[in-house]
Amino acid sequence: MSEWNAITEQLDRLIAAVDQKTVDSDDASRKDAIDRELARRPRVTQVDSLRDAPEVQAFREALLDGLVRVDTANQLLRLLNTVIGQWMR
Repeated sequence: MSEWNAITEQLDRLIAAVDQKTVDSDDASRKDAIDRELARRPRVTQVDSLRDAPEVQAFREALLDGLVRVDTANQLLRLLNTVIGQWMR
């Protein structure tokens, strides 16, 4: 039985040494791409919501007032054409 105790003690020492080496290793070397990406500064977009565009606001107001003019509708359609055109690229 003492032989098994010696073997398990050796195994325990080996595992402890590996565990300690893992803890002592450079933290950056254990990080993966996701960890590095999460550590970066958050990205900021410069895209404005289409909902807040002046053309959309003007069209919404004209629609609510029942006074949709051709130039107001034209501005909205041009804006939508620009946005959809960018998506198609």
